Amino acid sequence: MDQYNIPDAPGNPGQPSRLSSGCGCSGLLGAFIICGGLLVLALSFLALSASIDKVRDYFENGYEKETVVSKETSKCKVVKIDIKGAISFEEDKSSFWGKSDGSAEVIIDDIRHAKDDKDVRGLLLVVDSPGGEITACDFIDQEIKKFRSSSSNRYVVSYMRGVAASGGYYVSAHADKIVITPTTITGSIGVMMQGINFQEAAEKLGVKSISFTSGPMKDMLNPMKGVSEAVSNVVQATINELYDQFVDVIADGRHMPVEKVRELADGRIYTAKQSVENGLTDKIGYMEEVKETFKELGLVDYELVEYEENEGMVDMLKKAFSTFNGLKPEIKLPESSWRLRYASPFMKD
Repeated sequence: MDQYNIPDAPGNPGQPSRLSSGCGCSGLLGAFIICGGLLVLALSFLALSASIDKVRDYFENGYEKETVVSKETSKCKVVKIDIKGAISFEEDKSSFWGKSDGSAEVIIDDIRHAKDDKDVRGLLLVVDSPGGEITACDFIDQEIKKFRSSSSNRYVVSYMRGVAASGGYYVSAHADKIVITPTTITGSIGVMMQGINFQEAAEKLGVKSISFTSGPMKDMLNPMKGVSEAVSNVVQATINELYDQFVDVIADGRHMPVEKVRELADGRIYTAKQSVENGLTDKIGYMEEVKETFKELGLVDYELVEYEENEGMVDMLKKAFSTFNGLKPEIKLPESSWRLRYASPFMKD
């Protein structure tokens, strides 16, 4: 007999083979797995169908959630909103890693979100800004007024830290109360327009600026040309009108005579003590004084919250690609630096 070709032992007719028994168990187990998978798939489909609007909203727009800063009780809420840095509508101020506190879009969205929440009784504006774009500051001021007027028992407190000047003061003017830290600088009330003129330097280099315009004032702020008296008059008239609006906002928000505001609004800066003495702010202090101020307004028990923005998938992808695109070398032509702003001397371009 070939020792390498040994036949299998005959099976016992009275007992099932191990092979057939194993196949039966495997089939039963497979059936259970398939049924379980179908059940999970059905439940998942039902859950997805029930929350399809939320899923679509996340991928398209994202959503906001609240983060509790401090909790006295849960009777009502006060929303903390940071207004930091230069106030602007520039979209590129929001980085891929998070939102910018100086972004007017974000600030306005937070105020509107708070206004629509019936449980919100107050806003705490934490302001540390040297100013910003005129329109951005005005839009924020309008939303603050809408929040206050939406109910008779809603209040706004501005907490000034660091520098809260020019546009930083503009967005605080309609707060019910303003608390300022002992070392904060405020004031610088007014409108500024500044730029650089290269005419003399260009003439020495033999460079001339050539432009074809539809009117004599169309390129009136061309940095390669001088500023005529007619141009100065036009620009100054614009600044004066915007300055008048700034004065009216303060007079209305602080309940001060316009003449008094004009005396204070000559562009100078004020210390915390000087601002309180002149009626521009109400109290010197820190967060303890802020809490006391809310109590004086009638908000004794509240939950201090702030909004955290969770961006949608589409927005995240857009920012990711824009970030990568920013790594490419770019060539930019010189631009005019003339800007109308509510800006303090501490503003940096």
